[in-house]
Amino acid sequence: MKSLLFVILTTAASLTAAEPSKPNILFIIADDLATRLGCYGDKAAITPNLDRLASEGVVFNKAYCQGAVCTPSRTSFMLGLNNKHAHSNHFIEHPGTMTMGRWFREHGYQTCAIGKIDHDDPNDAYTDPKAWDVRVKREEMVPKLPTQNTFFDEDLGQQRKRVSLIRLADSQEAMGDWVRAERLIQFFDKERDTSKPFFAAIGFHTPHVPWDSIRAIYDQHDPAKFTPETTPSHVTPLPPGSLLHEPGMEMSEAQHREGLRAYYAAVTTLDQQIGRLLDHLRAKGQLDNTLVVFTSDHGYHLGWRGQWCKHSIDEQVLLVPLIVRHPQGSRGAKANGIVELIDLFPSFCDIAGIPAPDTLDGKSFLPQIKDPKAEGKPGAFCQWGNGRTVRTQRWRLTERRDGSSELYDHSTDEAEYFNVIANPDHVALVKRLHAMLQQEFGNLAKAPAGKPKAK
Repeated sequence: MKSLLFVILTTAASLTAAEPSKPNILFIIADDLATRLGCYGDKAAITPNLDRLASEGVVFNKAYCQGAVCTPSRTSFMLGLNNKHAHSNHFIEHPGTMTMGRWFREHGYQTCAIGKIDHDDPNDAYTDPKAWDVRVKREEMVPKLPTQNTFFDEDLGQQRKRVSLIRLADSQEAMGDWVRAERLIQFFDKERDTSKPFFAAIGFHTPHVPWDSIRAIYDQHDPAKFTPETTPSHVTPLPPGSLLHEPGMEMSEAQHREGLRAYYAAVTTLDQQIGRLLDHLRAKGQLDNTLVVFTSDHGYHLGWRGQWCKHSIDEQVLLVPLIVRHPQGSRGAKANGIVELIDLFPSFCDIAGIPAPDTLDGKSFLPQIKDPKAEGKPGAFCQWGNGRTVRTQRWRLTERRDGSSELYDHSTDEAEYFNVIANPDHVALVKRLHAMLQQEFGNLAKAPAGKPKAK
């Protein structure tokens, strides 16, 4: 009897060690990816794996980043701090700040980071050395197969402007993101400590420039199926310094379509690598105990106001994809409540059943995973460049350092072309939104004297 009891207890202990009670976490980060995915209603997108992930989880329709370019955004969400508290070099200047990876490592997770998570720095200066059990930088994962390179550029005023480099390869093994996915699969198969749950973060390069794709995938995309952005003739101009390219790109419709084709092909190539990871976890029986979260550091313009970049505080850049597959969460659901990427850190903690650091600025969106109709945050905020902005369910108020302001009504103007700040009916609304910005950021620093005001 004692021998039988010993066997039962030993077996139970073995199972407990092999199957930790806390969920694994797979955190997938794209670079420069707008919501150009099938699961976001984009009919030109070919993204079967992300669409499948969406069908098994929750798609957040109003998820917003807190940085208009890579480093401030990533710094913000990896620290869980808004960009009042955390600027691009925050961790370098304050290395004692708690990071997402370190927190989970200290709470019993085996942690792994592949590729660009915080920032691509050869010396990994932006990366917490105490955060990751396994850390593999982008420079350590260089594909060895050749690509065919084509320059994509167009007129900018009277000058030639390089927009991107299009890189096509004959096989996926020539893609840097294939190497990244392969390296994470190696971690799953050979480096796992099965007595612990894993927290694995992978930063893919795609669709950041240069636009990488496989030739067969590039050929799948028909330029005729894309709808180039057309700027209305009576669009409200933005203050000087609001956009990277001023004036915007003078691009022909045919060239515009080719740019969209290259970008969308890069997104499909990314989708293929995400499918490899999900299929691997599924085949190993790990997917049902793994929280999968997919997002991007920020969006991308692709022709809005003649822009082919980021670097601005508008809907095109600040709106990001966010798909969450929770083992016990909703399936095939859409959440319309506002969330911010600073909410990732506390949400991961909430889902894992561990406490969150009391220094975080974000709020867990677990209630929306369980009930996608649950209310989100009152607004999403960003402060960058020449101003600051707040996005609510219907409105975006942007205040510039030159003293000008813009108000956009998303019920009639989703692309934010027409500033309605001068409408006298909106005085009380603007006052309320301004108060939200004041509470989040305090007073807005003005532009130095001599800077022109918007007309």
